[in-house]
Amino acid sequence: MKNLIILFAFVLFAATAQSQSLTQKDITGTWLVVNVENSSSNPQMAAAMTNAVINLYAENSFEVKEKQENGSAYVYNTTTNKNATWSFNPSTQTISTTRTKMSFKISKSGDKVFFTEQDSGLKLEVIKPI
Repeated sequence: MKNLIILFAFVLFAATAQSQSLTQKDITGTWLVVNVENSSSNPQMAAAMTNAVINLYAENSFEVKEKQENGSAYVYNTTTNKNATWSFNPSTQTISTTRTKMSFKISKSGDKVFFTEQDSGLKLEVIKPI
């Protein structure tokens, strides 16, 4: 009976851990930054990433667009280098980029998804608006 309980607990733990993992297909697309945590670790980057858009395209190109106030309207300016690309490591749940210093650790808590920029420590809560 004790072994059965241990086996059940292990299966439950493994299922929970697996459900928190994302695939490359899951993360491909447009992500809107809705909240920036740990903003004191890099205030300038935190301000730039507030309401930013992160595009992870299927052909592995990558761009970040920062929201800029332009009079009464908002516009987005691309801030990443041309031809920047991304790759995903499913075992570590990390996104690496080229032509930029950004790399993200992806985590999921309940229905929330977070991209934590590894150099700055900024934790970006993101959603797929589309």
